Amino acid sequence: MNTINHNQMKIQVLAVILFCLLASVNAQQSDDFPVPASFRLEGIPRIKNDDVKHLFFEPSAIKSNLIWDVDRTARKLLVTDEKNAIYSVDSPLSTPKLALDGRVPSTLRVSPTSSVVAFNNDKEDPDNYALYLWDGKSEAQKLTRFNGKDDSVDSFVWDRNGKSIYYTLNDYEAKTTKICQSDLTASKCFAVELKGLWNVIDNDQGNILLKYWKSSSNQHIYLYSIGSGKLTPLSESGNATKAFFLDGRPLALSEDSPECGGGRCLISVNPRTGAKEIISLKEVRGHLGDIKPSPDGKSLLIQEAFDGIDSLWIGKLKSKSIVPAVPNFLSGSYVVWNTRWLSSSEVVYTVENIGQPAFIKSFDLKTKKTTVWTKPRLPEVLTGTVRPPEKIRWRSSDSKEISGYIVKPAKIEKKSPVLVFIHGGPQVVDRPTFSSLDVRFATFLGLSIIHTNIRGSRGFGNDFMDADNGAKREDAVRDISSLLDWIEKQADLDADNVFIRGESYGGFVALATGLKESSRIRAVIAEYPLVSIRNYLQQSWIDEFAKNEYGDPKDEILMKKLDELSPLNNASKWKGTPLFLTRGKLDSRVPEGDVLGLKSQLRDAGADVWFIFANEAGHGVSGRFVTAAMYEFIKTHLRRK
Repeated sequence: MNTINHNQMKIQVLAVILFCLLASVNAQQSDDFPVPASFRLEGIPRIKNDDVKHLFFEPSAIKSNLIWDVDRTARKLLVTDEKNAIYSVDSPLSTPKLALDGRVPSTLRVSPTSSVVAFNNDKEDPDNYALYLWDGKSEAQKLTRFNGKDDSVDSFVWDRNGKSIYYTLNDYEAKTTKICQSDLTASKCFAVELKGLWNVIDNDQGNILLKYWKSSSNQHIYLYSIGSGKLTPLSESGNATKAFFLDGRPLALSEDSPECGGGRCLISVNPRTGAKEIISLKEVRGHLGDIKPSPDGKSLLIQEAFDGIDSLWIGKLKSKSIVPAVPNFLSGSYVVWNTRWLSSSEVVYTVENIGQPAFIKSFDLKTKKTTVWTKPRLPEVLTGTVRPPEKIRWRSSDSKEISGYIVKPAKIEKKSPVLVFIHGGPQVVDRPTFSSLDVRFATFLGLSIIHTNIRGSRGFGNDFMDADNGAKREDAVRDISSLLDWIEKQADLDADNVFIRGESYGGFVALATGLKESSRIRAVIAEYPLVSIRNYLQQSWIDEFAKNEYGDPKDEILMKKLDELSPLNNASKWKGTPLFLTRGKLDSRVPEGDVLGLKSQLRDAGADVWFIFANEAGHGVSGRFVTAAMYEFIKTHLRRK
């Protein structure tokens, strides 16, 4: 009996000790910033919640709205917010109503004759988009069924009467495109099958406007007749980026075309006779971001940018030229997104800048009145903590002028450490849009953040956009090396504390810079990066566009040259530069083995590698933990003076 009591007492004591240990462990774990269950981490130390909690706010603390589309029938807007849900805004400054949750469309379009919504979404199969219909009442209805494993609806448009939808079915495995039509209950595809990647842009009176995307500087517009099946080119040379119908006439925006005298113009083709007419754009002097006809076809909304800052004005077609009818009505320094015609006499648009999250305004052409539809909001601790963005320019190794912009903390003590950001693409342009990450890192780490538009970026002419193609890839890396020279000459920037960050293709340039400039940078942040151009081009889905951009994978001399830019299989040249690296398991664009191989090679070589593998992410790894880990990574490797 005594033995039993003694044993029971021992068990009870052990239970108490075990409970205390578990309580201690749980308390310790509860002090850690939570790691998503879908994340696998390597090399990342525990992150204390108290060290990073100041970075985050309730979703309502930062309010940002972006237009998806307008419902002209009900005169309301469909917008998104920082959660990527879809909301309805029924009147200016009214409370947004949740419309669609759990869906992140690539494109969303409202019927021209009702409030029915069509959108494409890759929720079921990442990177492969299906087409859906939503009536605002019941569950969204899937309109497309795929036969191939790499089929995707990448573009679609409503017909003018709202009774059907025309869309492109892109087969990335076969590298072909079909033109299809859905009557909102069933779909059919037309007999024509197109090689390469095509997008549908507009339709009118049995004709469809299509864009053939060979490369960012080599795009062409075609007119497809549903009745005859005939495919007619509107632009046969130059670079045609946009097209639309105006009073039944197809118009294509062409740049660097002999038909435009080597400049840019609108090319119109008579669908019946095939006769061409050139429309002058001499009144457009900046970068033409967009041109949209009004619903009645009498006016054109022109979006024009100078040094990354947008203007909006209304034009009319007169005597084979677009002439101003209403001058620029956008006051202040803003970047404009997603312009729409709310009616034939009112336009609506999203604006933002580095200090203001996105919000929505409208302008009435008749009354000249501007109306605010949504208001932005920023936490007080982040208000006024950064200076307005400054445009910067520097000369690269071949004397080519490269540009970007820098965001500095409002207060700088002595010198500010620098974070250089390189965008993906590469055929996109980085503009001074609101970035809560920039504002937080500038506020809490004292970073000056430089956004670059190195060669290959869009918006600086086709020659500049092609200046990194193929064998010229290393010139893009030299652009960053020359930026490091520029930083060294700035009195308020700390050249001994420079971090290089890039996403996707920008991650490749960041890694190449880390390989080349290890003595001049503190660390590299490569988010879901392209690691090896050779291996990237060997994937089955690679199309002509990728080959035009990166080179022929059969060109072994070129591939060896490009291999030298990547730290993959060159770990001995890395020189121990710390690396922050992310990868999404569902990423179908970049070979997984490249990223995992790079991580292992650099860690084996002794580099400090912080690695996040996200099991539920595709080409893009984000979220609070990524922000917290990146913040701690920079803080850890800052050289304090």
